Amino acid sequence: MIRPIPLETLLPETTPTSRPKPGAEWVNGSSEVIEIPIGPPVSVDEYLADDRRPRWGKKYRLVKAYATGQPVWVTWQVTYNCNYGCSFCTYWENDFKPHEECSLEDFVVGAKKLSSLGSVIVSLAGGEPMLRRDIHTIIEVLSRDHFPYLTTSGSGMTPKRARQLWEAGLWGCSVSIDYADPEKHARHRGVKFAFERAIKAIEQLRDNRVDRSYQRVQIISVLTDDNLDQMGALCELARELGVYWQVQPYSVMKTGNEGQRHLDGATEVLLDLKRRYPETFHANKKYLEKFDVAANDGIEGCIAGKAMFNIDNQMVVSKCVEFNKSEPCGNLRTDDVDHVVDQLHEAHAKNTCTACWYSCRGEVEVLYTASGFAHSLPSLLWQSRGAQA
Repeated sequence: MIRPIPLETLLPETTPTSRPKPGAEWVNGSSEVIEIPIGPPVSVDEYLADDRRPRWGKKYRLVKAYATGQPVWVTWQVTYNCNYGCSFCTYWENDFKPHEECSLEDFVVGAKKLSSLGSVIVSLAGGEPMLRRDIHTIIEVLSRDHFPYLTTSGSGMTPKRARQLWEAGLWGCSVSIDYADPEKHARHRGVKFAFERAIKAIEQLRDNRVDRSYQRVQIISVLTDDNLDQMGALCELARELGVYWQVQPYSVMKTGNEGQRHLDGATEVLLDLKRRYPETFHANKKYLEKFDVAANDGIEGCIAGKAMFNIDNQMVVSKCVEFNKSEPCGNLRTDDVDHVVDQLHEAHAKNTCTACWYSCRGEVEVLYTASGFAHSLPSLLWQSRGAQA
């Protein structure tokens, strides 16, 4: 089986001059190849045409996974290619190798293996996921058994592509805006008109949903050291656009720059916004209450490796995106899922990291407390209305 190269995502300066033979990869951009196991052939068309799995079972399987202590949240870096140059991130500086990315067949293999654990929320991230022209097919594959959620800068969105994403089974989409001031947001993201592009993408996603009863569009903002005063305006912007708003604090783990921690007082500001905008700001109150502590002292007891984990663009699994190189726990392309889960549990048992309070950690973690679950229940019930499966 040949794992196809997504030619649409190739950058001119990184385009190889020839293709590798089946089952092989380039090494350091040269013509030297190494053999890699890629598993048995899997037909994407056959997988999508298989109607034997009852779609209504996804909700039940997600609840069962939560109740039995199985992972409920998976972040999948579908590409490390990025056309932005964000000041708080270094992913765009990576040596992008498009031929190493997951093929559609890889996503089928991964989706099936994840299904043995139950249904999970799959956050599709990167890089910029919209740079993959097959992103709608990836979503269709994952939505068979899971709940795909997309995070994007808004780059590459059109009404047609927005409709494709929703029709493929996208559960929700977050568009990144960190400053209500367009010029500040553009400087922060390293691209001119990044703000205007994001607004347009939000409108296109909002207007082209196929089921407004559950398909969720929201602005997501990264709270850093210089934009706490922007949070109120961003929440108001979301209200005006008729979408939701989410926020997560920057983690110094990205660059190690201690000066980029967010300012004290974030908890008070955000709790006030939650009181003032209850229909727009759906973040868990217990999650917001810990922002200041997380930024300045860190929070122990991270659930990474237990309730959540990461898959990178080559199917490498780790407890968290920040540990995919230093502490891999297997590869979904080649490893048995039970072995991968055992490795994740071992990584969780040894986990002492307190460096982040990302929403993928904090919003999930507070669900495992009685008060946190109670605060999220209204939002959970709303999101389950009308959702397929």
